[in-house]
Amino acid sequence: MQKRIILIALIVLLPFIFWYAMQFGALQSVSFATAMKMSEQSSDVEQAQKVKIDAVYTIVESDGHESHEGHLYAKDQQGTIFKVEYTGKDPLPVMKEGVEISVFGHVHGGDEPYVHASQVILR
Repeated sequence: MQKRIILIALIVLLPFIFWYAMQFGALQSVSFATAMKMSEQSSDVEQAQKVKIDAVYTIVESDGHESHEGHLYAKDQQGTIFKVEYTGKDPLPVMKEGVEISVFGHVHGGDEPYVHASQVILR
């Protein structure tokens, strides 16, 4: 009898658990400005919230801002160009200017705000 109750509870609860994980477990895409606001709201001792920024890879050569290994520039959907510092374990994909990418990481403020990315994927 007890096994039957456990089995029925699992059958009823598992779909709910999967639905909940799908609804609240996936990162929603935000703009760089929104990610900056989110990072400003976190305290100094805690790491900023991980975000996903959908952007376009861009090359910035003026003012000495050239991309090099582990660093790149991207433009979000609002047109803001931001620096990405990539420290993921997989190599960066080969990209040409204008290719759409998704950047996963957290934002750091300062003189030149940037995204500390653990993952960059082509969309």
